Amino acid sequence: MKPPRRDVNKSPEDDQVTQATSYGPPAMGSVKSAGRVLRILEFFDEIQREARVSEIAERLSFPQSSTSILLNCLVDLGYMDYLPESRCFLPSPRVTLLGTWLDKGPIRNGSLIRMLEEISHKTGDTVIVAARNGIFSQYIHVLQARSAMRFHIPHGTRRLVVRSATGFALLTKCPDSDIRALCTRTNAEAPAGQARVEFDHVLESVRQTRRDGYYFSPGLVTAGAGSIAVPLPDGIDGRDRAITVAVAGILDDIARRKDSIVTSLRELTARYLTRAPSS
Repeated sequence: MKPPRRDVNKSPEDDQVTQATSYGPPAMGSVKSAGRVLRILEFFDEIQREARVSEIAERLSFPQSSTSILLNCLVDLGYMDYLPESRCFLPSPRVTLLGTWLDKGPIRNGSLIRMLEEISHKTGDTVIVAARNGIFSQYIHVLQARSAMRFHIPHGTRRLVVRSATGFALLTKCPDSDIRALCTRTNAEAPAGQARVEFDHVLESVRQTRRDGYYFSPGLVTAGAGSIAVPLPDGIDGRDRAITVAVAGILDDIARRKDSIVTSLRELTARYLTRAPSS
């Protein structure tokens, strides 16, 4: 049975959050349909429940007709299940098995996810895992805050490496010469009107992160938002890429609890991620 193309429901949670950013357009040069399929999967990874066509289309700013077509295609390919009793979609177990061969460390054995869930439980704030993607720090996994007053940060969000808490944490093991080159490239690729990146300021922030083991951003990217980023140990994903974890939320609240958040991040990182990847 093919799912219908109409829908009326919307998640009540959508009215309780402040949009810190949007999902944005697909990466430059990507095929539109491929980008939309991946963003649909990321959307389900974020909400972790079934959803109707209209909710998916509205949250991702897609035309409802093309969203329905893509979902039907994913059902035919076995990557999505359609639930006729609720007229909802849900990723199938086939999605779960994608990519498991890429990693044999904390991602595959579940240590990283368990750590993130405990950080979320202890702090109540948004928890972010970020990795570098060119001149950007890209959020590869996000656990949204549970409180009614919060910023909504979608999966895949990108921040400039040289102008974000997660970016400074990702650069802690980079040589200063590489950081200078990254600043030069960021300025060269900057859109009109973007403030110029000053290498000395970036290097000072990276050195502060190296010294303290974390970086606290008081509204550096989003006004009224604060975040604390901590570099993670090497070898998290099997490729030895730099990866960082961050806690983000309302600035005044994050600033007030900064010391306890940093302590939790350090303790949980040590508990879950200090053993050898093979374990």
